[in-house]
Amino acid sequence: MSNFGDFLYGLRKEKGITQAELAELLGVTNKAVSKWETGEAMPETGLLLPLSRIFGVTVDELLDGKRGEPREENPTVKEHLFTRGKEEPANSLAEKIGGAVCAAIIFAGILVYFLIGIFQGTWHPYWVLIPASAFLCGIAGIIFELCNPKKRKVKSSRGENPYTGAVCGIIMLTCLITFFLLGAFLDLWHPMWIILIAGAFLCAFVSMLIEILTHRK
Repeated sequence: MSNFGDFLYGLRKEKGITQAELAELLGVTNKAVSKWETGEAMPETGLLLPLSRIFGVTVDELLDGKRGEPREENPTVKEHLFTRGKEEPANSLAEKIGGAVCAAIIFAGILVYFLIGIFQGTWHPYWVLIPASAFLCGIAGIIFELCNPKKRKVKSSRGENPYTGAVCGIIMLTCLITFFLLGAFLDLWHPMWIILIAGAFLCAFVSMLIEILTHRK
């Protein structure tokens, strides 16, 4: 027998099928299967793929007459797959404190709103406390991020000025808080919308000023 014949014979025995059954699956004669196993002939190229599927091996393994060595997984790739989404370091203490402060601000805003509404029956205009507390939470988050040297270093490495975005964010959120409070409590939605436009211009001016000052250093 050839290597191919020996291998095919062993695979057929493992599978527990006869030459006749294999021949029927492939649409050939028993004699053809017998010749393959004795090494007198080789199956046509078009039969190699069906053979590999029947016995759960590759075409290369059939032609080599033996099972291939199991490939060792690349440890780097394997480690990456199992650590995907977990590569980011744990939040620092400052980040945890910042998250707690933001949560406390929003919770306080909602709590005060419901207490005033339930005990005094004045739901309006105190609903404004909820968006105002959310904006105030944003300001606190910006300040905590600005005080984090690692965050500043990451932004600087990307070519960003870490102070520009922070200052602009604080300006715009402060304008939003002022606009909502004046609108809800004093019904000055108009013309106080001008505060938002003024905030945008102030943000642009401050950004330009920061860029000039930081480039001089």
